[in-house]
Amino acid sequence: MPRLISSVRSYVGHLPVVARRVLAAVCVLALGAAGYAVYVPVHDLLHKPCLREGASTVTHHGSNGECVGFTDGSYVFHPSLRDAEAAVREENRQVVRDHARNYVSVVLMLPISADKGSILSMPNAVEQIEGAFTAQHYANRDNVEGITPYIQLLIGSDGYQANGWQTAVSAIEDDHGRHIAAVTGFGVSLAGTEGAIRSLAAHNIPTFGATLTSDNYDNIKGFVRASPSNAENMAAALSYVESDYRRAVLVEDGNAGDSYDVTLVSGFKKFSAIPGHRIVGVEPYDTTERDRDGQSAEERRRHQTEVATRISQMTVNICAAQPAVVLFAGRGQDLGVLVHAFSNTCLDKQIRIVSGDDVSNLPDSSQLRADLGGHVTVDYAAVAHPDEWSAAAAHDQGHAAAEAQGAQGFRAFNTAFQQLFPGGYLGDGNAMMAYDATLTAISAIRLTEQQQPQPDAVVNELGALQGAHKVLGASGPIQFTANYQTSRTGSNPVSKPMPIIRLTPQGTPQVRALKWPGQAPPVG
Repeated sequence: MPRLISSVRSYVGHLPVVARRVLAAVCVLALGAAGYAVYVPVHDLLHKPCLREGASTVTHHGSNGECVGFTDGSYVFHPSLRDAEAAVREENRQVVRDHARNYVSVVLMLPISADKGSILSMPNAVEQIEGAFTAQHYANRDNVEGITPYIQLLIGSDGYQANGWQTAVSAIEDDHGRHIAAVTGFGVSLAGTEGAIRSLAAHNIPTFGATLTSDNYDNIKGFVRASPSNAENMAAALSYVESDYRRAVLVEDGNAGDSYDVTLVSGFKKFSAIPGHRIVGVEPYDTTERDRDGQSAEERRRHQTEVATRISQMTVNICAAQPAVVLFAGRGQDLGVLVHAFSNTCLDKQIRIVSGDDVSNLPDSSQLRADLGGHVTVDYAAVAHPDEWSAAAAHDQGHAAAEAQGAQGFRAFNTAFQQLFPGGYLGDGNAMMAYDATLTAISAIRLTEQQQPQPDAVVNELGALQGAHKVLGASGPIQFTANYQTSRTGSNPVSKPMPIIRLTPQGTPQVRALKWPGQAPPVG
């Protein structure tokens, strides 16, 4: 071997300079190719794509390797979603088989994550898939602005707190062959969610929000939502409590990346603008580190513990400020911490907490029911409830026609939903809102009068969703101006009612009132 090496050196040494450089380059490339040949199988073994076949493009993202992307139901994002995804997959199989040239795909995008810190709880994810599937199943059999094109529903995930949005959205934007015409859902008003919607809008792909309420989404061209804004929700909440309380303590999350919390704080601060009312105390906390991307599960648990510790410390000052309503400008999971913290303190005083629609993400549990059985009451401005059209407290003669349309839309939804998911949970309104957003997307798609419309054709129909073409949703009549040039609220539904809900120790949220925007004008 030494003699061979010496001979090679001698041979190379006698080559011209140019020839030696070419030979060196060839050797480098050969070594690189050999290294790549070893690296690729090892990389694929360690980082195997979650699933990439048929109508599924799901890949790993982040340090914890969460799977993000979209699927026709072939890939199951979490075991608890298995039954709902199986129903979607079977419907999709029939659509593609029987209507190969007359169908489009709608992606339901949610931040699906098994992490306990996830704002979107897994039960909520199940409900939203069930609601969207109900819209798909209903539209494939009934007249929703016509009977074609047929609808394939793709289930998408952008991972924990929507941190994997770029990977998930790129899969949609770069897709060819699945006939994606719209994206719906989105779930929570986080920085990643807004990034996803704005990126899709830049590619002229229409988006339809279900439970997004942050004011940041008021006027994004190509985007509409089935839910009212936080400004409207908070005005409704304040008008509900202003006659009972003249003093308030504001609990606020300082996470600037969570626009739901930011705009909730802004809305609740208007309590002091009501004549004779004032905020007498502020209790801050911050979930920024908990929601940060790229951290380990252990780090995330530590940050969650820190948040819970801070929230639990608030009870002393809140108790001392009584009588005062607690305006909770934060996420539902954090509200649960505060409610539990009051279970063994300030027992001689009634504590009333008012918050926004994310309370629907607070999972029902025996602990929560026990906590609500004491001296703490939780009311919140919601976006939907199955009893909002039948509860006596919700009836308003001045909106009789709209109430009748709301009841009609809910009956259609409930009949279809109960056939597919007998006994399925509707109490938090999440299934209703996913149905409404998906039904709205389908309405816009069919208004194009094309068999397989491109996304830009669907964008052009958003302004048609009014008057004769309003959507009779489960949560009420849904219509838009989609006037993004001269309006600051082109993405918002027009005159959408908001139920005020009270959590109960029985686990059955109760409708306390139904507020219409005209009854609750923004204060200040």
